[in-house]
Amino acid sequence: MKKAFTLIELLIVVAIIAILAAIAVPNFLEAQTRSKVARAFADIRTISLGMEAYSSDNNNKYPFDWDSRGWPWYVTDCLSTPIAYINSASILTDLFRAGVQGGVNAQRYRYVNYVANMTPAWLPCPFPGPYRTRWDGTDYSAGAKLGMDKWGQWKITSAGPDKIANTNFFTEDLIYDPSNGTISGGDIIRSQKYGQRSK
Repeated sequence: MKKAFTLIELLIVVAIIAILAAIAVPNFLEAQTRSKVARAFADIRTISLGMEAYSSDNNNKYPFDWDSRGWPWYVTDCLSTPIAYINSASILTDLFRAGVQGGVNAQRYRYVNYVANMTPAWLPCPFPGPYRTRWDGTDYSAGAKLGMDKWGQWKITSAGPDKIANTNFFTEDLIYDPSNGTISGGDIIRSQKYGQRSK
């Protein structure tokens, strides 16, 4: 008489495999998100180090927050051109906003220079040079003053896994918290005053 598995035994094995798959698959699916979060932390840190180098070469003034194509509140190309404070301009792209409408401008990490925002009017971006901050040190807007009190002279943010960039630059932001789930609301933030911010 040949030995074989019974139907019950086969069903038990299938059920065990299904349970293991239900446990493992979500972890595999979120691995890409976790790697993007780690990359965003590393990119923002690299950008902030480049900004500190820029500041030391420019009388303690940080780069203006107006990019080469005329969009405000984005990291400028002056960190990679003409002096390479960072290795490549591609590091300026927020992985969580790649593909959003607006092209390469809207896909960059958000950046606010609160001191530069104190001037009453936006000046044309002087790309491809000279690179200088729109700085006068006297004309505070209420929002810029709130932002500087909260974050320091500058703040860089990634949209985070929810892919929604917070547009309230001056008051408290929703900060990304991975303990609420890998894909949770909030931005990944680094600022002059606090460094990396994540709960």
